[in-house]
Amino acid sequence: MTPASRKHVLLVEDEPGFRDVLQIGLEPAGFDTEPASGLAEAIRILSEQTFDAIVSDLRLKDGSGIDLLVWMKERGLETPVVIMTAFATTETTVHALNLGAVDFLTKTKNDIQELTKVLKSIFAVSPPSSNYEISNIGDLIGVGETIRKIQALVGKVARADTTVLITGASGTGKEVVARLIHRYSERSKGPFVAVNCGALPENLLESELFGYEKGAFTGATGSKRGLFEEAQGGILFLDEIGEMPLPLQVKLLRVLQERRIRRLGDTRERPVDARIIGASNRDLHRLAEANLFRQDLFFRLNILHIEMPPLRERQEDLPILVDHFLAKFCRKLGKPPMNLTDEAMEVLRRHPFRGNVRELENLMERCVALNPGGPVGTELFPDNLMGKTEGREPERIFTEIPALGFDLETWLTTLKGHLMLKALERCDGNKTRAARLLGMSFRAYRYWLQELGGVETLRTAYPHPVDFPAKDSGDGDGDG
Repeated sequence: MTPASRKHVLLVEDEPGFRDVLQIGLEPAGFDTEPASGLAEAIRILSEQTFDAIVSDLRLKDGSGIDLLVWMKERGLETPVVIMTAFATTETTVHALNLGAVDFLTKTKNDIQELTKVLKSIFAVSPPSSNYEISNIGDLIGVGETIRKIQALVGKVARADTTVLITGASGTGKEVVARLIHRYSERSKGPFVAVNCGALPENLLESELFGYEKGAFTGATGSKRGLFEEAQGGILFLDEIGEMPLPLQVKLLRVLQERRIRRLGDTRERPVDARIIGASNRDLHRLAEANLFRQDLFFRLNILHIEMPPLRERQEDLPILVDHFLAKFCRKLGKPPMNLTDEAMEVLRRHPFRGNVRELENLMERCVALNPGGPVGTELFPDNLMGKTEGREPERIFTEIPALGFDLETWLTTLKGHLMLKALERCDGNKTRAARLLGMSFRAYRYWLQELGGVETLRTAYPHPVDFPAKDSGDGDGDG
């Protein structure tokens, strides 16, 4: 390694013998080290110098590696920190990772080899280039600082075999992160079982999660294993966990604490060994404060927390996400490579992307499907993205009667279907939440849905109220 490429590392270790061993071992691997015998000396040195990385013992004579992480976080220092200790526990590991440590190593006879490997992996990731060099873990793609931190955190979280809470708006990639945690965890050979807690009624969700015995309820003609048992040795992903009814939250909390479940209609408990990952697009902390979500369950889930940012806060990732999805769908549909025009990219930069990465992915699939080849321009974008209304005046129809008149009953029915569909899309297909969004009961929402012909009819027959033309002059009902 050339002198210019050598990295400067601060070693915070209060045992002189072990500190010397680390210095001697890291030197040939390309790391120039500076020793610090404790927390106070490390803080003094960091106040005067900058380092490429820090290696700290957890227990120091005048504090701890956790104290160092807290001090750095308060001052906005983002130097990568590796914590080493002979006294690792799940709690200390999780605490250190939550404070920003990039890794947590247990002292063993292979200290130098492991530490060298970790340090080299830190510096193996090059900074973003002008060509948008893609950094990704699976489908978690990005070059920005935010997504890179999440990519690093996924690898660390995967090692800590405890519950995880992933939050963020719909379409930001919460299930992608959950599957990556599974892939890089020690449970990767076990199953990954996913369930949307908001998509099932309470009684059905309970039987799905816990299973049931023969005769437990009408129609239970045999025994059935629940999803907790199906996920044995793997991960159970509870999507939209904020929609889980309160009675079931009590049962989930007991499972997390006792690691045992009882099937419906059974008298005995069964041990389960499944790691739980919860996800929600709602603020569970606020729900818990409002007694709409159990506080004890929130704190039990929130041991490790990953917040997924909306796409509008990832502008630097937009070009590479576009390239990734275009390439993906070109391969899928057997089409030649495509790229976005500068004009089309500028339109995307101004678009709010309320559906986040999922909306962008769907848009790129549409463009590839419609484009025979060559550059992808704005002519392939849907009208709503371009702000077009094809000569129509959607606002006027709410306040003025067109000159030729219009069919009020049809328009009102169309408006009803349009808003019901929009509410359903915003709530990821959850009818209970869609009804709540529209200020109506689930029973009323379901009645209207049946009256309008069901979800598929909503998608095809009620795209927008202004798609229904005004009455022609032959009806004799014009107001002009």
